[in-house]
Amino acid sequence: MGPGDRNNVSRTSRCEAHYSRQKVHYALLMNFAVNLSEYFLMMEDYVYCTSKFISTIYWALSAWKELPWAILEFSSLSLSGKVFHTSDLSRLASLFLLFHKDIPIYLFLSEFRLLLAQSVPIRFSPSVFFHIGKYPAFEGTCFPVEKEKVFGEPDNPVASVLTDMMAEMNGIPQYAYTLNKECYSTLNPVRGNYLTVILEKPQKVIRIEVLTGSDKKGLYWLRQGQVELGYDPLENSRGCTRYTLLGPLVEGNLDQRVFYEEDSVEELSCIRLLVLASQESWLLIRQIKVWTQHEEEESYYNGNSGKVGFGNGIDMADQK
Repeated sequence: MGPGDRNNVSRTSRCEAHYSRQKVHYALLMNFAVNLSEYFLMMEDYVYCTSKFISTIYWALSAWKELPWAILEFSSLSLSGKVFHTSDLSRLASLFLLFHKDIPIYLFLSEFRLLLAQSVPIRFSPSVFFHIGKYPAFEGTCFPVEKEKVFGEPDNPVASVLTDMMAEMNGIPQYAYTLNKECYSTLNPVRGNYLTVILEKPQKVIRIEVLTGSDKKGLYWLRQGQVELGYDPLENSRGCTRYTLLGPLVEGNLDQRVFYEEDSVEELSCIRLLVLASQESWLLIRQIKVWTQHEEEESYYNGNSGKVGFGNGIDMADQK
């Protein structure tokens, strides 16, 4: 065995010891937290948070309360910023203790998410937790050092916009998608109304932001709505044949990353804003922003990376 091999063995042993210790610590913490609250927020050392992280998490949990999910992510960090149902902690802690060696937690959580039928990550943007300072040397070796992805300006690809809501003040649906100060306004939207962005050609979309209401908080925003991702476009630009949920609006807005299942070659063809409850008021759809992954870019994050071989994922398509 040469020096390089001995170094690899030493590094592997050091990492395995750290994985095991970390899992045992989290398992004990989770067992303690099971009966303390409805949700559990995972945090690490050397992390700082934004000033509004509590309200950000609170309103997101409120919006997702009636929807199926396993892990909600409020950061691009491998562990910090992940929220779980405390009802899932006992089985997660048991798995940590059962598989306490070899597998790092960040890979383990990806598989746990699949076991609970959440096929891709649900990550809100922008992040509210960030790493502070330098990573210890062993963590840089044993864990991926994830850098916050920097998004530039949205690059809304060419698209047409279709809606069944009646326009007011000579507005046209395209205003909602145009990157300027124009907006689309309508009066008294009813449950089932929609506004759909139909892309001229399928795109690898990586982030979507939908803004409703005026700049003054609480005025004319969509109180109950959700954003859906469409695939398999219909003829004559009439929408898509299949939609999956991206997420509900949180206080009238949505800003989420878009992930794809491992090895998926699908690209988005539609983005649909759906009204979930009627409201007797004005509705302003201020802007829909889209960021796409260009061909020369590598995938920043693989939604199903790190399978560890103790379960199969179930697609959560059509959950509404």
